[in-house]
Amino acid sequence: MKKKIVIGLWISLVVLVIAFGSLVVYQNKLEAEARAEAERIEQEQIKMQEEEAAQAAKLKEKEKKVVEPEKEKYTFTDFEATYYAQSKAIVREEPYDTAEVIGTLSLDQYVSIVGKCKQTDYYKMKINGDYGYIAFDDVSKDYIDIPLPTSSTKSVPTATKDILFIGNSITMYPATKDWWGSGWGCGATAPENDYVHQTVAAKGYGSYDYMSLRAWEFSSTRNYELDDLDPYITNYQYGTIVIELGENVKGHENHFKEDLTDMIKYIKTYNPNARIVMLDNFWPYKSIISTKKAVASEQGITYVSLSDIQGVQEYMLQQGDEFTTPDGTVYTIGSFLAGHPNDAGFAAIAQRLIAAL
Repeated sequence: MKKKIVIGLWISLVVLVIAFGSLVVYQNKLEAEARAEAERIEQEQIKMQEEEAAQAAKLKEKEKKVVEPEKEKYTFTDFEATYYAQSKAIVREEPYDTAEVIGTLSLDQYVSIVGKCKQTDYYKMKINGDYGYIAFDDVSKDYIDIPLPTSSTKSVPTATKDILFIGNSITMYPATKDWWGSGWGCGATAPENDYVHQTVAAKGYGSYDYMSLRAWEFSSTRNYELDDLDPYITNYQYGTIVIELGENVKGHENHFKEDLTDMIKYIKTYNPNARIVMLDNFWPYKSIISTKKAVASEQGITYVSLSDIQGVQEYMLQQGDEFTTPDGTVYTIGSFLAGHPNDAGFAAIAQRLIAAL
């Protein structure tokens, strides 16, 4: 009996060992399958990442091939010229019609051309210290006549005054830190010493006006400045109108003759009976003086020469000199005031103008 029990126990132990071994084998199989599945998933993830990276690289390369040739395809022939802008000329960032607009130009504005596109109908131009592009059709080689300002509300005035002076700083300059005056001829020690007030006093004019059109001298679109004359010439019929302009035109001479002619025509529109007198330049700019004389002759107006006092130092303020105002303030003549008429210069201008009136 005891022997049977021992045999039974051995059999049970063998069965148990076999079962345990089978369990271990099965467990190992499961673990191997899990590792294989994990490795498979990891390999698929790596493959997907590689494919995504490859696609991104292809896309980037494709974009690069699209963008870079777009920028590189425009080539230019060196070409230097100064043209005039047509009305509302458009400046673009690139030389083609759909490129971003970076600005517009006013009629007759100068356009400094530096190149001509070989692929499109665009010029390369300088603008605000950088470059832009403007279509061939938006510029003109020739001066574009800006129409004179017109209005249905303007008419020939009936009220009268003796004389109008139209000028620059020599005629009238506002108060600034550069000088001691306020609203009279720049450089004169007092209003009564400038040429305007000396002329009015000498001729006994009872009614007069004087105004600054200095901005007109610097402008590249001068006809747009002419309506600054309206408060005067559309309200009063003047017996005489004196034009003292030109000193600041130096460096701005493009179509000066056309613009000066237009100014006189504009004045005559509203003051057809006025005697128009053109005052010579105080500074001896030969080309400007030549143009002024030609216009005066063509328009049949009086020209008053200052040739004998032009550039004469004794008639000019000198840089470094000092002037003391009645209240004791001391002004040192700087670069702006230097060259303007001093009291002697204003007296000389007035004498020549008075003699012609």
